[in-house]
Amino acid sequence: MRSGAINASLIVAGSAGLALGVRLAAAPLVSVGVPQRVGNPEQVVQPSPNAHPDSLVAVLVARDPFRVTRRPSNVVYDPLRLAQPATPPPPKPLLALVGIVWDNGRDPTALVEGLPGVDGPRPVRQGETIAGLRVKAIKPDRVVITGLDTTWTLTVREPWK
Repeated sequence: MRSGAINASLIVAGSAGLALGVRLAAAPLVSVGVPQRVGNPEQVVQPSPNAHPDSLVAVLVARDPFRVTRRPSNVVYDPLRLAQPATPPPPKPLLALVGIVWDNGRDPTALVEGLPGVDGPRPVRQGETIAGLRVKAIKPDRVVITGLDTTWTLTVREPWK
């Protein structure tokens, strides 16, 4: 189709739509009427003249609209307490693997240094929990320890390398 034919068809369609709109506005298909008034004008509710603005504020404050329970908070707001820094969590231990006693894999034991509350290296076995740290796995070349939201993969120290 050429652009002239497209323009002509758009003009015809627009004119037909405009004519239909004018016809429906002048004589609608369904009669539209305003419903009759049900009550007398004297029955209209007037606001009570004795309401004081101060009492409305007291009601609003007593029932806090921003809380689900509609009651004031039990915790008193204290901006000075919010300005104090939170106590830092205790530092995570610096664990080091001193050695592994493999024993053909039947019952491996690892010597771990830096466990909280323990001085020096301590022998641990798989599944053991010490001070919140759990020994997950002991492999020939590494030990996996989890706890305190951290997972450590420890390898044997090799000072000669």
